Amino acid sequence: MKKTNPKSNHLKYIKSASKIDVINWWDISENIKLKLRTYPKEIKKLGDLITVRRLKSISDKGSMNKNICGIKKELGKNTILKLQFPIQLKNMDYVRLYALMTSEGSYNTEFSLNVPEQEFHDIFKESISKLISTSAAEMIKYDYNKGFLRSRAPAILNRLIPFPEMIPNSIMTNKEFAREYLRIAFEAEGSPIYDAGSKRYIKLSRYCDITDYVSTNLPIQKRIFVGTLERDYKNLLNKIRDKPPLLLLGEHILLQRHFNIDSNIKLEAIRHNKTGYRAGKISARWVLTIYANNIDKYIEKIGFLSAKKNYILTQMKKIRSNNPQYSTIDVIKSIMNSKYIFKRKKFVSKMHKLGYKSPSAFLWRYEKKGLIRRLDKGIYELSSK
Repeated sequence: MKKTNPKSNHLKYIKSASKIDVINWWDISENIKLKLRTYPKEIKKLGDLITVRRLKSISDKGSMNKNICGIKKELGKNTILKLQFPIQLKNMDYVRLYALMTSEGSYNTEFSLNVPEQEFHDIFKESISKLISTSAAEMIKYDYNKGFLRSRAPAILNRLIPFPEMIPNSIMTNKEFAREYLRIAFEAEGSPIYDAGSKRYIKLSRYCDITDYVSTNLPIQKRIFVGTLERDYKNLLNKIRDKPPLLLLGEHILLQRHFNIDSNIKLEAIRHNKTGYRAGKISARWVLTIYANNIDKYIEKIGFLSAKKNYILTQMKKIRSNNPQYSTIDVIKSIMNSKYIFKRKKFVSKMHKLGYKSPSAFLWRYEKKGLIRRLDKGIYELSSK
């Protein structure tokens, strides 16, 4: 299967990413009610609170920033959540909250976190406190859901803090923001894997909704892997094979752009979901994988949050990086075109980056086995499709 090669899209991704670094009061939903210290003379006072829509009628919007002292927390009650505008997003607190919520949080109809890791709950509370206010952090309620601790902040926060599908420009272009984002994202969704022999890699899995691309009935709850898609659902595969989750694509770019860490992204399987928040939807599972000497770079430059995962990394470092578990066929699939044709020069360059000393030997060996076929000087075709 052809794998996504997003490197050529780095600049396009960064250019398209959100550049919103500040949230002003006039940027939020017009029906949100604000608490003012003093009413502007040009607006008739109709109560203790005023909607964003009414306040927008004043001529000098910026003058209201220091006059706003809070917002109405929820419908039906006049509980006030204290805060000040503008809300600044170009900082480490937003980076941490964005990484945490896009990996583990719920922010569509509520604003909550339901995970067993205490460090995530600490990040959740601290980030809200610094981004919004201590008042907002103090309103977080705790309970247990499905055996895990749940932190529930006021739902109004999902209308104040943006969580775009693409990693924001401020994170994409700032190395320290990128490092912190990746540490939290890999802690939440990543897995360091090794054995005492020579197997070691780090993977990060994410899902995307592909319901709109599916025009045939699929078995419910059954995971359909790429091999089966290739055989039985070829048309569907062709529609989704180059559409990884935007978050995962951004993570791939961050690794390479700021830390020179090569990774591979590939579609693993799809699933027609029966339960949970994806019920009725068809999702595709994509996996980003870091192999070989790139693991050493990840250990040195990024790492994890938890002692448990960092301990696994220390064990990984004891394994000599000789790339035995890296799939050469995967390398070929990442550089070939839609007709399964690839160039020797590109293959050799990619293998050298991964730490292989004699990549040409693989071509000779695979050609002998019938896995690839030489078409012309320096031009090959993958036979085992």
